[in-house]
Amino acid sequence: MEGFRFLRAIGLHCLFAFAGLAIVGCGQRPAAQAPPPLTVMVAKPIKKEIVEWQYFTAQTQAVDTVGIIPRVTGCIDNILFKEGDVVNFGDLLYLIDPRPYQAALDQAKGQLEQAIAQQKLDNANLERAKDLLAKKVIAQQDFDTTASQKYVADAQVVASQAAVESAQLNLDFTRIHAPLHGRIGAQLVNRGNLVQANATQLTTVVSIDPIYANFYVDQASFMRYQEAVKAGQAPRTIVGSLPVWLRLETEQGYPHQGVIDFVNNAFDPSTSTLQVRGRFPNPDGFLLPNAFGTVRVAGSPKYEGILVADQAINFDQDQKYVVIVQPDGLTRYQRVETGPIVDGLRVIRSGLQGDETVIVEGAAKVRPNSKVSAEPVDMNKYATGQLAMETHIGPLASKDNASVSKPGRQEDRAPAMQAKQMTTPHPEH
Repeated sequence: MEGFRFLRAIGLHCLFAFAGLAIVGCGQRPAAQAPPPLTVMVAKPIKKEIVEWQYFTAQTQAVDTVGIIPRVTGCIDNILFKEGDVVNFGDLLYLIDPRPYQAALDQAKGQLEQAIAQQKLDNANLERAKDLLAKKVIAQQDFDTTASQKYVADAQVVASQAAVESAQLNLDFTRIHAPLHGRIGAQLVNRGNLVQANATQLTTVVSIDPIYANFYVDQASFMRYQEAVKAGQAPRTIVGSLPVWLRLETEQGYPHQGVIDFVNNAFDPSTSTLQVRGRFPNPDGFLLPNAFGTVRVAGSPKYEGILVADQAINFDQDQKYVVIVQPDGLTRYQRVETGPIVDGLRVIRSGLQGDETVIVEGAAKVRPNSKVSAEPVDMNKYATGQLAMETHIGPLASKDNASVSKPGRQEDRAPAMQAKQMTTPHPEH
């Protein structure tokens, strides 16, 4: 009996113990596990010697442009060129009906012969009058009249000679020659039409080699260049010594090299920009006038720069920053000052030393002092031109971009404010 009570007491105690554990278990939940760190792509900045290029929108211009306008009135008898051809200086282009001018020349020559004959007669009369006056046969008044007639005859000969020369010029003007070596345009008047002297434009001729490219520099950029000149970092003479490169819309790289040959003497008051002009060799005539393109000039001496991918740069209103992964795996924001694009990467003027670990993918999802899982990649992979070719998305643009970047063109990523800037060039380039 006592044994039974002892077992019953033990059973009740175990039952209450299990019930208590059940109550405690129902009222508590297991602790929540922390999410895994966010995975981001990181890369080290690129450190290498660079030259900062400044980019400008430019338009080509012929060195010489001549509108072909007749100097005499008449009907066009013949057109002796093919539109778009390259013509040489002196080539015959148009022939205006010469018959009226040939007749006018013949008439002028006849009047000259009459004037010469009258001059001879008046010279003989004057010689006889001299003898008669010496012998007191004629009065002084008669001698003076004879001498005056001789002088009038001399003047008439001069006038007739001028008339012949004028008629000869008009006859010559019926043959219109090329005023320079260049490419001729479309004929604006067909054969058989009547053209007016000094009024009707027949066509145009533009020179081929060399060719100009005009671009415009804002006042602030030009003043920075002047400051660089004072500091000895730029040549004092721009004209003829500062190299410039040009490419057209569909060209790769900047295949045309020239020099700046003109800087205007005043800013445009409406735009506060200064006209600058480059002069480029064009022996094959590939560059045509009035074509738009891009020029670049060296914007700094050669120096060791720090470069990062454009997509690694983030914006906070007017501030720019990159997200750095510290050795302990925590992130922090670092403000930076950026420069232009060089070799497809953005120049960092200040804010980085070059040995940091910068997030290039996933920076928008992290916050300061957050733990991340960093996967290293090569920063060069994110160079503008290479990234464009890998992703096949065509032109890329950024907030600092002034021009469109196309596959294979790393120079296109020019800052917007630099589209009209010019700073210190490097003489080696």
